[in-house]
Amino acid sequence: MELRDPQLDVIARGVVWWEPPEVTLSDQNDFLCRVMCRGSWEDVQHVEKVYGEEALRRALGHAKPGVFDPASWHYWHYRLGFESVPELPRRPFV
Repeated sequence: MELRDPQLDVIARGVVWWEPPEVTLSDQNDFLCRVMCRGSWEDVQHVEKVYGEEALRRALGHAKPGVFDPASWHYWHYRLGFESVPELPRRPFV
């Protein structure tokens, strides 16, 4: 059985209050994006320590539409050393 960091459960409840932490944590990229956008400075520091900066970069590259606001989107691309900032992910309209 895998041991889970209890602080991650607390962070998951804070950034995705509408579902249980185990569901939130099951999608690592989405969880990390939500922490980058909605988490506190301490949350971000803890998550970066646990997952690493490369995981944050990967998550940003797989961000779902509607998670990031424009300011956070630009900040994280700058903070993680991307050379350019792509458009925010958008939901397709059918």
